[in-house]
Amino acid sequence: MKQVIFLVLLLTLTLQTSLQSKVDVVMAQMDKMALKNEFSKQLAGLIELKMLQSSYVEEVLKEIKGIRDQLISDQTVEDQEFAKKIGQLNVEIEILEIQTEKLAKELQRLNQQIADLNEDISKLIGTQQSQEKQLSTLNSKEEDIRNQYKLEIETISQRTTNNIKSIDGLNEMIAKLQQAVFAEQSKTTVLSQQHTKQYVDELANSLGPNHPITALVSVTTKFDVPTVTRIIQLLENIRDQRIQENAGANEYVAKVTQSYEVTLKEVTEVRERLSADYSRTLITLKRRNEENALSTKSRNQIQKDLPIALDLLQQYRNEREIVQSNYNLRSAKRENEVKIITQAYTIVAQQVKV
Repeated sequence: MKQVIFLVLLLTLTLQTSLQSKVDVVMAQMDKMALKNEFSKQLAGLIELKMLQSSYVEEVLKEIKGIRDQLISDQTVEDQEFAKKIGQLNVEIEILEIQTEKLAKELQRLNQQIADLNEDISKLIGTQQSQEKQLSTLNSKEEDIRNQYKLEIETISQRTTNNIKSIDGLNEMIAKLQQAVFAEQSKTTVLSQQHTKQYVDELANSLGPNHPITALVSVTTKFDVPTVTRIIQLLENIRDQRIQENAGANEYVAKVTQSYEVTLKEVTEVRERLSADYSRTLITLKRRNEENALSTKSRNQIQKDLPIALDLLQQYRNEREIVQSNYNLRSAKRENEVKIITQAYTIVAQQVKV
């Protein structure tokens, strides 16, 4: 019985000695690994512990392979998550890039449109003011034409009325003078002093005190038949002249009226055309102001939206850069760890053959 126990102890000691020897070899080789870092140190400590705890190197290899497989699986999961995350970020970034580019172009277009509208509005205001001035001038001119025509017609009418009264007075005076001449021819060649004063007064009333014939009669001292006959002839000439003047008054009024109507029609036509142009100017100006107000409102909104969109775009770009950087760091670290584990696996696996 003691011999059996001794053999068991001897065998155990032999195995432990052999195992320790393998552990020492593995640790020595791992210490010489090119990819040496904190992870390789921790892995070496873990392998040493596992080899000392297990009598079978295959069990240790199985655990090492499990660690490597877990790292590879973790990398696969992270690759998928990264692809999904980076894809979402790329979509968001692409959408925002399109939106910001569109907003920037629209802002540029609106700025140009507003500048063009302001230029049009300035020109239209100038046109409006010019047309208002022209309309005011035309209205004043039309009023002057109407007043001038009215004054001229009234003047002609008054002259015609005065002529009629004068003609009546002259006819009456001529008749009286003719009667006086006929009455005096049978008695004497000189008219009476009483008749002379009466005729001078009537001439002054009919022709006016400053008329040449009134002056002539008032200084005449001898009113014989030849003198009175000569005065009668002068009065008849004046009467006939005023009759003729009245006869041409209607024709003159017709010509004045025709000229007035032609001129007034021309002014009216010009004013109507100018009024139509003025109305179109006002309509166009109103439309331009409305367009300018809408464009300005749109521009103001874009000026608010564009910085927000650009800031959001930059945030997504920064996030993508961070995600990419973190992924690259973790992937590189995991790849390095897989290489270390693979080398460790090879080192430990060599001890199986020993």
